[in-house]
Amino acid sequence: MSELTLFVIEVALSLSVSGLVIYFLSAALYQLILELCGTKARAKFWISYLNVMLVITPLLTVFIFGKSDILADASFMFFKNALNCILSGMFLSLAAIGFQIMQTIPNCGLQESTRPLQTNPQE
Repeated sequence: MSELTLFVIEVALSLSVSGLVIYFLSAALYQLILELCGTKARAKFWISYLNVMLVITPLLTVFIFGKSDILADASFMFFKNALNCILSGMFLSLAAIGFQIMQTIPNCGLQESTRPLQTNPQE
């Protein structure tokens, strides 16, 4: 197989994984972002931004760490490396998104659960 064909396979795999993740997360993520942003216009912007990041990050990992220029055919090692790059990029983007969302959610419930337990309930 040619180098171009292998590269197109890597890109197609990356876009497929990104599309699946966006499809499965879109409804829940939209509701969360809408609640955090307060308006539909702001939520639409941030959802669009997050979707772009969920596509770009795995693509960048394929561009940087892909093996389409080294391997000669679409072997098991080629697909393993491609999925490794794609899933690593997806993990990085989801971790960054999750961390940022976690920072904006108030920790009202956390305060209740982190209080020290009383050994004697009559105190």
